[in-house]
Amino acid sequence: MTLSDIIQLLAVLAAVGASIVALVVSGKDRANAQKIAEADRAAAAEVAMQDRCEALRQAHLMFELQTLTRLLENLNRGGSTVPEEVKRLGAEALTLIGALGPERLPTLWEERVGDDGRLRTAYEDPEMPQFKKDALESQLAVNAVLREIREALQR
Repeated sequence: MTLSDIIQLLAVLAAVGASIVALVVSGKDRANAQKIAEADRAAAAEVAMQDRCEALRQAHLMFELQTLTRLLENLNRGGSTVPEEVKRLGAEALTLIGALGPERLPTLWEERVGDDGRLRTAYEDPEMPQFKKDALESQLAVNAVLREIREALQR
């Protein structure tokens, strides 16, 4: 074996070694890039979830503000002497109080609506007219939706 053969062999071995090192570095780089991408996706998903929760909170606050404004207008119209108008305003007020829930209007809620147990007891009363039972069932459904919304906002 001549000196030029040895130099060529060493050059080939160096090239093979460099290729192996390049493959190892490339593999580690790809693994790191995947970890970074996964972390970025997780962070983006977390930000998106926070954005959705904030949007839900803001939408719920706007709903409550509009409903409270309607209720305030309704209650400020009180004192009508026309029986049909009194019934309509009372029904609307009860509906609005029921939609807002006990967290916003604890006193009005307790006086006019009550908790689910009280609503269920009234619903089970055989003397209760069907149209009132329908309203009670609707109020129980509204209460369930309000609980779900508040639970979602607390997450």
